[in-house]
Amino acid sequence: MVAREASMKFLVNGTLRSNRSRAELLSPVRTRLLSDAAAALVRDGVVSEHGFKTGERPGFVLIMESDSEKAVRSTVTFFPLVQDGWFDLEIDPVTPFP
Repeated sequence: MVAREASMKFLVNGTLRSNRSRAELLSPVRTRLLSDAAAALVRDGVVSEHGFKTGERPGFVLIMESDSEKAVRSTVTFFPLVQDGWFDLEIDPVTPFP
């Protein structure tokens, strides 16, 4: 499970899969921007930054705190649009510049 007191930050980059269109994505997103699970992670401070990618490759980005990439991945896979196969995910650990 993802923990707020974790010492590592991760960049979660969700990119819309090529078999889906931006127009298809806008329909569910317009009616509900965040799932209950995602909203809870933001509220609890596990997700410290979040946003939609609006360029040529639509999707989302999150900065999450956790103790491992495995924990981040297992948490994100519970998001409904991820479960339904809308996004390819990349998860990378990040640190501040020295």
